[in-house]
Amino acid sequence: MQTVRGYPSTLVIYKTAASRYYWVRCFFNGKYKTKTTKSETVKSAKEFAVQFYKDTLLSSVTTQTSDRNKQFAVIGNLFFQSTEKNSTSSTFKADYNRYTQHILKEFNQQEIDTITNAQINQFVEKLLETGIKPATIKHHIIVLRKIMKFAIANDLMKNLPVFPRITGKLQTSLKRDYLTVPEYDHVCKCAEELAKKNTVVQGTPITDEMKYLIQFMVNSFIRPSDLRVLKHKHIKKMKDGKVEWLELTHPATKTNANAVQAMPVSVHIYRNLMDYRRQAKLKTTLDDYVFFPQYAEKERNKVMQIVAKLFKRIVAESLIEQKTDKKLTLYSLRHTAIMMRLTIGQVDTLSLARNARTSQAMIDKFYAAHLTTTQVRKQLHAFPDAVPKKKTSPKKPTAKTPAAKKVPAKKTVTAKKSVTNTSRSDKKPSRTSSKIVR
Repeated sequence: MQTVRGYPSTLVIYKTAASRYYWVRCFFNGKYKTKTTKSETVKSAKEFAVQFYKDTLLSSVTTQTSDRNKQFAVIGNLFFQSTEKNSTSSTFKADYNRYTQHILKEFNQQEIDTITNAQINQFVEKLLETGIKPATIKHHIIVLRKIMKFAIANDLMKNLPVFPRITGKLQTSLKRDYLTVPEYDHVCKCAEELAKKNTVVQGTPITDEMKYLIQFMVNSFIRPSDLRVLKHKHIKKMKDGKVEWLELTHPATKTNANAVQAMPVSVHIYRNLMDYRRQAKLKTTLDDYVFFPQYAEKERNKVMQIVAKLFKRIVAESLIEQKTDKKLTLYSLRHTAIMMRLTIGQVDTLSLARNARTSQAMIDKFYAAHLTTTQVRKQLHAFPDAVPKKKTSPKKPTAKTPAAKKVPAKKTVTAKKSVTNTSRSDKKPSRTSSKIVR
C-alpha cells in the first residue's frame, strides 16, 4: 500500500493477491471509494489515482441538509468548477496549483466554517518553513479568501475569519538585474565556448541552441514561460521595404496575447537556429516547438527547469555575478531586452509595454528600476527635426554660384554679391546654435 505524494494520506494505491492490477482507495465524505487502476506499474497507478481523486471531488454534490457539504475540499472543488470559465487560463492554473499543492492538504475535510485565524497563522508559518517567499504566500492567502467568500455567497458560512498580515520583503518589489551590452556579448560567447567543449549539466549537454535561445529572448522581449508554448507556426516573417523582422503571435502565458514585433536581428538568429537544426538532421514542422522540441507538451514544464540550469552554468562561466554582485536568472534576459530599448533605443514606454505584453506601470516599477538619467541623456538631447535642415541649406548657394560665373558682363556685380553672401553665412552659426539650445 502506497500513498500519493502531494495528496491526502487517505488516497492510496494497493495490490492484493486476487488481482494483478493495482487498486486505488480514497476515504471521502465518510466512506471509502475503491476502483481498479487496470495498471501493473506503480507510476501509472498513481497517475490514475490522482485522476480518480479529482473525479471524486467533481462528483461530490453539496446539500444544505447535510453537515458534510461544508467540507473544505468539496467547497474548494465547487469554487474552481464555477470559476474555470470566467477566468483566464493562466490565472486559473496558478490558483488551482496553489490550492492542490498546499491549501487542500492543510484544510482538506475540515468544515470550512470552523477554520480560525489561529489555523491560518499556522498555515502561513508552515509555508515559511518550506522556504516559500512572502509574495507567494500572499497569493496562497488570496486563494483561500476567495474560497471562503464563495462559501459565504452560498450560505455555507457566515463571516470571514481575520486573515494574518503577510510581512517581510516581497520578492517582486526588488530591483531585477539585467545585462549590459558588453555583458550580453560575453554571455553569448561563453555559451558558444561551452557548446564547443561539449559541456554537460546534469545529463543535458549545452549546445548552440542555448546561444540562439539567449539571443532570441533578448531580441524578442518574450518571457521564459513563453518558451513552453512558442511554436514555429507562431512566427511570421514581416517586411517593410528593406527592413525585415519577426512577428510573434504565441498564446498568452501571463497577461495578454498582443502580437510581438521582434528586433530585425531576430531574423538572422532564427535563420541560424534553423541551420543548426538542418545540420543536426532534425526535421522541423510548423507544430514543433521552437526551442527543445524533443520535449512533448506534457514535458514542457521540465524544459523550463533544464533551460534554467543550463543558463545558470553559462552565467557561472562568465563570472559576471562574482564581479558585479548581480543575481542573474533566465528572466534577466527579458529585462535586458527592455532595458536596451530604454537606454539605446528611441521608443516610448507605452509602445514598449504593448510590445512586451506588459504595462507602463510594470516597466516603471520593475524593469526600469535601474534606469538613470545618464543612460537616457542622448534620447533627452536628441532633436530629430534639426538634422535634415542642416543638410539642405548649404546646397542652395552652391547651385547658384556656377550660374553667376557664366555671365562675363556682371563679374564685378557677382563679386559684390559673394561678399554679401559670405557676411550672411557668418551670421548663420549663431541662429543654428540658438535652435540647439532650445
